[in-house]
Amino acid sequence: MPKKENLKRDIGLVGLVGIGVGGVIGSGIFALPAIMGAVAGPGFVISVVAVGIIILILGLIYAELGSTYTMTGGPYSLPRKALGNDTGFVLGWGYFIYAFTGTAAIIDIFITYLGFYVPGLSVGLVLTPLGIGISLVALAIFTIINVFGVKFGALFSVITTIGKIIPLVIFAVIGFLVFKIANFTPFLPYGLGGLGLAMALDFFAFTGFESVVIPSGEVKNPSKVIPRAMIFTILIVIAVYAIMSIAFTGMFNWSAAGIPVGDWGAIGNLSSPFATAADSIGLPVLAAIVVAGVIISTLGAGEDWVLLQARIPYAMADNDLFWAPMGKVNEKYKTPQNALIFSSVLTGVTMILLPSFPEVALLASITTLVPYAAAALSLPILRKTDKDTTRPFKLYGGTIFAFFGFVLSTFLIYFASWPWTIIGGILILIGYVLYIFVKKEKTFELKRNLWLIVYLVGIVVISYIGSKTYIYDNILPIAPLGILNSPYDLITLGIFASIIFVWAYFENIKYKPLADQVE
Repeated sequence: MPKKENLKRDIGLVGLVGIGVGGVIGSGIFALPAIMGAVAGPGFVISVVAVGIIILILGLIYAELGSTYTMTGGPYSLPRKALGNDTGFVLGWGYFIYAFTGTAAIIDIFITYLGFYVPGLSVGLVLTPLGIGISLVALAIFTIINVFGVKFGALFSVITTIGKIIPLVIFAVIGFLVFKIANFTPFLPYGLGGLGLAMALDFFAFTGFESVVIPSGEVKNPSKVIPRAMIFTILIVIAVYAIMSIAFTGMFNWSAAGIPVGDWGAIGNLSSPFATAADSIGLPVLAAIVVAGVIISTLGAGEDWVLLQARIPYAMADNDLFWAPMGKVNEKYKTPQNALIFSSVLTGVTMILLPSFPEVALLASITTLVPYAAAALSLPILRKTDKDTTRPFKLYGGTIFAFFGFVLSTFLIYFASWPWTIIGGILILIGYVLYIFVKKEKTFELKRNLWLIVYLVGIVVISYIGSKTYIYDNILPIAPLGILNSPYDLITLGIFASIIFVWAYFENIKYKPLADQVE
């Protein structure tokens, strides 16, 4: 089992904020505005702020947990401590699916935008064989960088974070100079249902804030640095996304872009919406600058996520919940080499088999929202079962934050739409089957874990009988029945999530918290 000194504490506040911002601002903000606009109209700007608020709630929860328990593998290790090994494994499995599929999506967008300068890499948002080949080369380079040491990865994050912010600032400034308030009417042409779907699509653009917690075993003075880095990361991202969304909407010249005025559905077909917006106001140079920023952004985010995704199997192996080789540390560079290579192989397979960005983004969002909800639930449980532990950062009103974090995460899973709710739910539940093969003791805490099974199945059932508004590229022969339409679907979902939260809380406060993991 790895010891404390195996991982170097080389990351400071600037480096951790660089990892956080770099991990969040990646492909999503550049690929999703057009898609969000297509389902919500200019009202998608509200979805950006709304999702940002939800992320801030979850981020503050992670800040308390991450500063109290400085363990590598945060989204897996923190809920595991409160909820036990069985639930911890399933949540770790779900988050791991998100990590390597999300990494694949980010690198795919990097290659797609690189095609602005190198033709033939993609057709729309689908990579050509040449594009796939270059994406695999990029993946290999990112993996090698992180094998050499997390300190180099953090430095790379700071550089690429600065490199991506500058073009975004230029775009936003010019956007506000040519701003057209008329572009914001009608504000919600597709109703509130479209706003919910836009929030689900936008969520992927915000995922990654927990990257501040994942390498906490390698952070200098983590009790102080982690909370500060979390807050700075989320506030920076909210500000950047809101400003960019408003500037994009306000600057768009419909006629110059060859799109009928107000035809938001047509905007959904754009592969590079920011570049198209820049071209539409007669500034091809700005389009080139923006594309350069996108390439730098996705380049940095891709490198970040190669670093972060490996920490999940590494932390799980340290607890004998994953294959033992994943817990090995490179003797020279003190990095989880095997976990890095293993995760990157799965990312490469995903890039080859699943080249469609929107679908992968929704699937990745669902498989990470479940661990997010569980982390929120873990906060009041650990305050009860581990109340004597010092909490350097204690969130005021933490239980209330935890409750709303859990319920709002549940809403986002539902908004992520059919059929991805059922596909994501099944993929996570498969974790119970995999657990049989890696668990040494063939005994299970069924009563303690039953809430998670009911939670996942319940969301799928509500999605199936719920509103037909929340459907995106249905690849299944069945579709939602529309029995529970708005607002009854949301009321039902809120009551259901509240019951699960109370049930899971009272069931798990009966158990002592598990021992800390990798530090």
